[in-house]
Amino acid sequence: MTGDIPRVVIAGAHSGSGKSTITMGLLMALKERGLDPQPFKTGPDYLDPMHHTMVLGKECRNLDTWMFREEVERLFVKGSRGSGISVVEGVMGLYDGVSGISEEGSTALLSKIIKAPVILVIDAKAAARSAGAVALGFKEYDKDIDLAGVIFNKVGSENHLRMLEDSLRDIPCLGGVFRDECMMLESRRLGLVPPAESYDRERYRKITEHVERCVDIDRLIKIASAAPPFREEYEAAPAKKNRVRIGVAKDNAFCFYYIHNLESLIEAGAEIVPFSPMEDDLPDVSGLYFGGGYPDLFSAKLEKNKKIRSAVKKASEDGMPVYAEGGGLMYLSNGLSGTDGIRYEMCGAIDAESKMSDTRRSLGYVEMTCCTDNILCGKGWTVRGHEFHYSATVPAGPDRYAFVLGRGNGIADGRDGLMTGNIVAGYTHIHFASNPKIPERFVDCCSGYDRS
Repeated sequence: MTGDIPRVVIAGAHSGSGKSTITMGLLMALKERGLDPQPFKTGPDYLDPMHHTMVLGKECRNLDTWMFREEVERLFVKGSRGSGISVVEGVMGLYDGVSGISEEGSTALLSKIIKAPVILVIDAKAAARSAGAVALGFKEYDKDIDLAGVIFNKVGSENHLRMLEDSLRDIPCLGGVFRDECMMLESRRLGLVPPAESYDRERYRKITEHVERCVDIDRLIKIASAAPPFREEYEAAPAKKNRVRIGVAKDNAFCFYYIHNLESLIEAGAEIVPFSPMEDDLPDVSGLYFGGGYPDLFSAKLEKNKKIRSAVKKASEDGMPVYAEGGGLMYLSNGLSGTDGIRYEMCGAIDAESKMSDTRRSLGYVEMTCCTDNILCGKGWTVRGHEFHYSATVPAGPDRYAFVLGRGNGIADGRDGLMTGNIVAGYTHIHFASNPKIPERFVDCCSGYDRS
């Protein structure tokens, strides 16, 4: 696919500027205009993409210039195929990334790689003319950024908006979003509450209507349509014939997955079989993938389904390949204790105990080197991902790890990926685009599993 892709990046001056809710309103408004927008999210985030996916009925895709910089343009072009406009929500502030020096991981670098104009969201609740200085500073900080416009958020009145517009110097104003309760979405640790738990169609409708009233959508479309064409040709890789079934835990307890990871497994020859560890029996599969999520919030239901917990343990003991990350790691452990001290029985597939904490235990990018051959990687392979958790998992006895970390914390002492038989379970959420050999290896291992 080559040629024109109308596209725009919605960035924030800082975290909490309101870009997530405004982006959702823009996506729904664009959908209502028949443009079939394709959503993207900058950085390692699962929760904002869930909301985008829910309101549009199509998968939001993550783009990250630190985890897989070389793949960003290809995955963007591939993901934009068939859409009328691509909308990328930024992460944190426009220039925030892995450090105060490097632009890696930032929305700014991403916008340059995909050659997309940037619309900056500025929280104007406690500012007037000073907001113009903020906008000018962002424009001048890196002149390679195409800062094409500003949207002010939390505007108090029409007079306030006029002052804000007057403060801008040679930067177009696309509108001001007035303060309104409809623009507040419920959050908890890790970010927004997943939409599957709190979906309110009326709330999303009000967000759309409010953003439509406050933002010049037509001007945003013109800005997006002026983005330069891509010259590189990216052909879709044909999926291999299905040769293995892989069960993927998908419910409110396990909901953190990069769509790229699942699609790359399909391209490698896997049939993805979703199932709920809270409600279902173990499906007839040759491999298992447990993503992250909130098993601590659903511990009682997970414990109650003893049949599947026993089946997971037996399958792992029989040698079935099992990959687990974050919440999946906790589910495979012997037990999970909440902050109230109540312990719930989990699968016991790995000899470890997991316990929740009131405070965050780890947050950030992770880079790992494989120290021993396993179901995901060969010795010496490097992978990248991220970790974000409020729990600790402590092995009960001697332990083996799949990875040593050059960046990040992992389970303990800079190591991650507990190994038991054909299990690899860790806190790092690996993005398979950081090492494209992973899907083929995991599918091969699952294909070689003998269920007899």
